[in-house]
Amino acid sequence: MTNIKKNIFFAPKDKKLAAMISIRTPGQFNKSIEKLKKRGITVRENKALNKAKSRAKVQLKRKNLSIRERNQMRAIAMTPIPRVTR
Repeated sequence: MTNIKKNIFFAPKDKKLAAMISIRTPGQFNKSIEKLKKRGITVRENKALNKAKSRAKVQLKRKNLSIRERNQMRAIAMTPIPRVTR
C-alpha cells in the first residue's frame, strides 16, 4: 500500500469566497475578515478563514521564506477568527 498525503493547498470549492479571502499580507487578511463581518459570517466562511489561517501556519515551515514573509505569515496565523453570526 502507498502512503497518500493529503494536501492543504487545493482548488477552492467557492471561487467567489476564495477571491474575497487573501493571505498575501496581514492587512489584506484583516480586510477580508472585515468584509465578511459586514454581511455576517456563515459557517462556510468561518471554515474558509480557518483554512487560510492554517495555510499561513504551514507556510511557516518552509525554509526559504524571507524574514519579512515569515513575520507576515506569523501575524496571519495569530489573527483571531470571528464567530459565526448568521
